[in-house]
Amino acid sequence: MPFSQEHLENGTNGHVESEDAVTIPEMNLRRLRSAIQNHEISFPSQVPVFVCQSRSDIQWRMVELYFIRNWSCAALGGRYGVTMERARQVISQWVRRAALLGYLQEVPALAASVARLYERGPSAMTLPPAIPSPQIESDSLLLTA
Repeated sequence: MPFSQEHLENGTNGHVESEDAVTIPEMNLRRLRSAIQNHEISFPSQVPVFVCQSRSDIQWRMVELYFIRNWSCAALGGRYGVTMERARQVISQWVRRAALLGYLQEVPALAASVARLYERGPSAMTLPPAIPSPQIESDSLLLTA
């Protein structure tokens, strides 16, 4: 069992999920695309290729065209000579693997971050004291000839 899979199964992935929260691999592909385009879920700048999956030669292209360029599964199927359902299957398999390995992650909402900061108390919200800037004497700036 890969380390990342063991890490996720033990529930130590760093955040607590609510009862009705949907994980990234369980999300509908359209909802996931919308979340990626709205910056609610991070997306890698270079799409990783998972060679252990079928059609690894085209999977990263299909993923990029679907999520970034907004192509439909039907259009992807036509371009790569597969059915619409097969295109959807290749993208779904990539999503499951990418989420498992941490390439796709939820971007925490600003309100939730502020709420966590507020829960820590006033000491977490205070800024460190400012470091005074050194005073420069005006006499030292004069040039002598």
